[in-house]
Amino acid sequence: MILLIEPISKNTDMYVPAYPLPIMELGSFVKSMVPDMDVAVISMPVDYGLPLTRGGKERIYQGLLKDLTEMKPRGVGISCTAISQAEEVIGLCEFIKAHDPDIFLFLGGYFPTIYYEEIFSRTSAVDAVVIGEGEISALSICDDLERGRNPINDRIPNLAWKEKGKIRLTRRSGRFDLGKKALLNLDLLRYPRGYTVLPYAFSRGCPYHCNFCMEGFIRPQRREVPAEIIQADLTRLSGKSKSDTLLVSDALFKSFALFPFLRTLGMKVNFETRCDVLEPSAIPEIADGCGIIALGVESASYDTLKRMNKVKDRTHYERYISNAYSIFREAVRHEIPILVFMIAGYPGDREKDLEESLLFVQRLAQESGAGGHLFKIGECRVYPKTKIYETAKSTPGVAFDDQGVFGENIVRQPSAELNFDTVLAYMKEIFTLSNPTPKLDARMLDMMPFFRMPTQALRDEMIPDSCFMDADRDILDVKRESLLNFRRVVPRLREKYKDWMSRERETRNLSL
Repeated sequence: MILLIEPISKNTDMYVPAYPLPIMELGSFVKSMVPDMDVAVISMPVDYGLPLTRGGKERIYQGLLKDLTEMKPRGVGISCTAISQAEEVIGLCEFIKAHDPDIFLFLGGYFPTIYYEEIFSRTSAVDAVVIGEGEISALSICDDLERGRNPINDRIPNLAWKEKGKIRLTRRSGRFDLGKKALLNLDLLRYPRGYTVLPYAFSRGCPYHCNFCMEGFIRPQRREVPAEIIQADLTRLSGKSKSDTLLVSDALFKSFALFPFLRTLGMKVNFETRCDVLEPSAIPEIADGCGIIALGVESASYDTLKRMNKVKDRTHYERYISNAYSIFREAVRHEIPILVFMIAGYPGDREKDLEESLLFVQRLAQESGAGGHLFKIGECRVYPKTKIYETAKSTPGVAFDDQGVFGENIVRQPSAELNFDTVLAYMKEIFTLSNPTPKLDARMLDMMPFFRMPTQALRDEMIPDSCFMDADRDILDVKRESLLNFRRVVPRLREKYKDWMSRERETRNLSL
């Protein structure tokens, strides 16, 4: 049998109680091509819980060990879509190999695709890395394993492995044909009704090559899933799932023609888009079915947006900012909660760049309405092998924690005249201009129940025992029923920990 695993992320801030979409797509494709193959998907947070202490983590791993012993998988594939999962993935691989050295371990996702060399230099527990989109390669790996063959060979495309101290790579294949995308198979999950959010990929890739984004490393062009597949899949999933929130995975989301169909599902649709892509005139047409609009603005400074490669020139910039205002006003007018994503202290920033973002946000905040708005702003991070890393290294006056691919890598000094304390002060001022209305709070609790919560708050005595998976309250239960109970105490937790809500991301990291 083949086991596919979604690991724990050390950062709880943006945790979404959603199906593990990347490995669900991969596992569903493998199962559709070889129906007799035994494939199972494990979500570590949902199946075993979210560990809040080292002792809790050890008990979670013992639960996994028990399942490995019973399942006896020939291969284990692990998805690593975020850098915040990287350390956990390495530890997970070494734990599985220590249990059974014969289990074939392969990784996939953004992090392994970019940093396969660093992974192989860090651990010998990983047998292979799938680079880029994984369906075709994973199918070949699983088929070889089930037939008793060694999957490490030149026949399988997009593969990397280490042999005699050197890394070997197979040929890169073309993009996966999304017309052959398999319908998501919830039967692969242990608790298919334990998730409160249904994620779905309407497309893959992005034509915009922003310097801070990793999408271009895997899929530099955007390709849409055919509408007939989306409709067939979501019709089936809405019948099997108890989710009432649809989270659209799409770098640009322009599929507004599908909204009449999406309304029939009885779900609220949450999606992220760019402020130079979404037409404000579309908002009235989708208002009744829209849960949240997330707008990736990043900055209101022309100089910063140019360095980010978000805008091409002044004309583009003026359209970008004016359209952002129009989108925000339409969302407010139709009482749609709106999130505005921003980055503070980008390499090369001066205080005037932060001032421009603050003035922009102040102007938006004047449009406050019942839908509510949230300015989600965070410190800038730079990682090796990315364009932003090259910018940070080559820009005079920039200082950052150059800790490698497994570090935090926070920009501590964006320029000679701008220090980190000033960046944090602007972050706090911008964040506090948010308008957390009851409607926004309800949407955010559905999507991100731990948003901005320091990890110490997750063990607070006001949280009911029913929210934990153990008597020691070391493991948080993140399945549907537990989260319903947790959400009831969130207002009191926020009040108690309000001084922590605008602090650095590290306050929301699990210390394991």
